[in-house]
Amino acid sequence: MSWTGDPTVLENSTLQERVVERVHSSGATVAFCHKPGYLRKYACFTTNFGSVDDRFRIGGGSEVSLPDGVAHFLEHKMFEGEKEDAFQEFSRLGASANAFTGFNGTSYLFSCTDQFYSCLSHLVRFVQSPHFTPENVEKEKGIIGQEIRMYEDMPGWRVYFNLLEAMYENHPVSKDIAGTEESISGITSPLLDDCWSAFYHPSNMILFAVGDESEEEFFEQADRLLSEKDLGPAPLLEKIATSEELDPAKTEIRQEMHVGRSKLLMGWKDVHPGLSGKEMMHKELLTDLVLECVFGQSGELFEKLQTANLVDDSFGASYMIYGDVGHSAIGGDVAEPDQVRDFILEELPAILAKGICTEDIDRQRRAATGQLLRSFNSLENIAGSYCSARFLGSNPFEVVDLVNKIQSEEVVERLREHIHPDRMVCSIISPA
Repeated sequence: MSWTGDPTVLENSTLQERVVERVHSSGATVAFCHKPGYLRKYACFTTNFGSVDDRFRIGGGSEVSLPDGVAHFLEHKMFEGEKEDAFQEFSRLGASANAFTGFNGTSYLFSCTDQFYSCLSHLVRFVQSPHFTPENVEKEKGIIGQEIRMYEDMPGWRVYFNLLEAMYENHPVSKDIAGTEESISGITSPLLDDCWSAFYHPSNMILFAVGDESEEEFFEQADRLLSEKDLGPAPLLEKIATSEELDPAKTEIRQEMHVGRSKLLMGWKDVHPGLSGKEMMHKELLTDLVLECVFGQSGELFEKLQTANLVDDSFGASYMIYGDVGHSAIGGDVAEPDQVRDFILEELPAILAKGICTEDIDRQRRAATGQLLRSFNSLENIAGSYCSARFLGSNPFEVVDLVNKIQSEEVVERLREHIHPDRMVCSIISPA
């Protein structure tokens, strides 16, 4: 067997989940979660390369700067083989396949009810066998250009990325994941080859599967597949971070689109270089509790907004964390975005002065625990949570225990640290 060291077991008695993780001699992290009684199986091959990874160097060499949209463009091209599209084989095997690029990673995945190992073989082989030519790269620019224009016409997409543009001065998280038609025009087949060699080496990837299969057989098959192609030693890859200040780049961005009702997002950004692992997960959970207590639909502020006929059930809040930066976003579909923004800004000083009562925190903690427990019934969520957490150096199964260890004083402290009225940014989409 081509494994280095002993297996690592990640488990949690509350969630009743268990993942066995091994490091293959190729460098890949390989992990399996057994779900007895599940008919469906799910697997993903995920690389730690997303849209924010726009600068890197290999082995102390020269810095390479990438045009916006490279990670997403590479994801598209990986499915094109010399003879046929990778989707065709998945279709013949009766599997549903897809891929997606996020800010921090790119994942290739499938789900099936049978022929699992045939599908797994196809997944590993096509991701490790790119086929880039000048002709197919130029052709893809037109296809992705259409996708970019489609997203530019989606109000929900635009209100979010306008919010990020207002928040961030320099960080690439503010850029559209697909890039722009101008930025992708500079992508070439040699550039894609360089990115694939740097970021798609097994040492930068996770092969994960979840379902009712034999753990022993899964690792045997994974060993066989990852041993088929020798991609050499791991490159000395260094991602180059972009520094970002805490103050927002702009206070507001407005745009008119063909919508029947305005869309409003308000938010605050975080900057935390060097934060990782359990500390990062703790910060994310803590901020989620703050947002639900203050802006959630069971809270006093939402009740006031709804009584004044300013918001409806589309109003909500969320917190996202992307390595060295993160941000909160609150809002929804509203008739009078300026009135909603002003109402919230008027209420915030009293909320910050009063803090959050222990009863509200305990209630939201219980609700968060229930939601987390339900989410681990989803094979897709287990895979996504596992890969995201491992790339950030944390254990996804610690999440429920961490939530229940949060102290009320921490929640109030985080509220006053994060929700600064003078640092709030606003994105509004109004009817044209």
